[in-house]
Amino acid sequence: MTDTATRPPRAPEGERMAATLAAQAYQKATQARFRAEVIEGGGDYVIADAVAPHEIFHTMDVPVISLPWYSAVISAKQLSPYYFGLMDELGYHDGLPRYTSLPFMTTLANEPERAPYGGLPKPTMILERLRGDYGQKIGEQWARAFGGVPLVTIDNSSVTELTPGWFRHAQSDWEALYEPHRLDFQVKQIENVIAVAETLTHRSLDPGAFRQVMHRVNEAGELVDRAKRIIAAARPAPVSLPEQLTNVMAATWNRGSQWAVDHLRTYCEELEARVASGVAACPDERVRLLWVNNGLWFNTGFYRAFEEKYGATFVWSMYSNFLSDGYRKYFTDDPLRALAARHISMNEQLHLPGWMAEWIIEQARDYGCTGAVMLVPIGDRMSAFGTKLCAMALEQGGIPTLTLTASMVDARLWDNAAMIRKVEEFLEQRVLK
Repeated sequence: MTDTATRPPRAPEGERMAATLAAQAYQKATQARFRAEVIEGGGDYVIADAVAPHEIFHTMDVPVISLPWYSAVISAKQLSPYYFGLMDELGYHDGLPRYTSLPFMTTLANEPERAPYGGLPKPTMILERLRGDYGQKIGEQWARAFGGVPLVTIDNSSVTELTPGWFRHAQSDWEALYEPHRLDFQVKQIENVIAVAETLTHRSLDPGAFRQVMHRVNEAGELVDRAKRIIAAARPAPVSLPEQLTNVMAATWNRGSQWAVDHLRTYCEELEARVASGVAACPDERVRLLWVNNGLWFNTGFYRAFEEKYGATFVWSMYSNFLSDGYRKYFTDDPLRALAARHISMNEQLHLPGWMAEWIIEQARDYGCTGAVMLVPIGDRMSAFGTKLCAMALEQGGIPTLTLTASMVDARLWDNAAMIRKVEEFLEQRVLK
């Protein structure tokens, strides 16, 4: 425990980083633009899976609403119980994946006054990356609920051989890592997405602008890596996990923009200033934890619930630096092939054993984490199976791991007092003993 006389100052209660406030302000401005140009002006926009080539639409200046982002916003605004209640009333079974079914319910409800940002108007297209049992069927029903919009799907092949330490090869050696025949197939699919987008929007993808977008994403990834190294090396951590999420995810959803690059640079500079002045998220930091799997979007305060009593702070989640480790793809002459490499195994790297476990163990070592809390999601079978196997790998790697079975967006399934007790028992019996 840090001596009281030498304990670093805590960031003032309720006072957020300037970068956090700037990220929130930018998001609000983006939402205002979306309302003016799309909801009120009838402009083009696309609903897309997170694991999809958003860079195409960013280059064409077509707004993209990411399914997980909108689902997280609904949850953060405490609206998920209402919409999942509606899903029950309409007879949909409770095994549907929550991330994709929650935004779909806002369309079926058709209540703009209730839905975040006035709800989602009819999109130009829905772009779905096939990865589970239900995604395509939800997309088909959603497209019909909008009165008929094109549903474009992207399929993904599997690797024939998983390269150990993939995250050390992903930035520059990605041709061999992901295999040429798989990349060929992925490029053809992205070319189809471009053709459909150009036909529907009557806009053309400018090759020079696209190349610049792709380079800026790499630059943003370098800054995310810089932020990771600052946080990983500092004792105690200069920023809480909720503020990490705000800053990195704002840049991730706006990847390829100059704003994302400038914002991440400012974020890094503020982190460095905090470290230099000794400001800490938890001055009495005694133990560092990983948060494994998707964010608990309706209750991000949970990440800070164990600081005062145990000095236990969450310092990492998969959002902290995947933009750096998994998404950067350096290229010289073929930005479209680099874009294919960015997405071809992204979901597997985040959620499936082999890919995810080795990377997470590396993060635990880098950040000095001695325990992990893992969300095993309800209603997402592939991710749930993957996380359970990952938990076994973490344990074998010497990292005590607690699994919490819950939904990342369905607040009805979360008993906060019970979950706090589980984490406290885990800390007392396995981490701090």
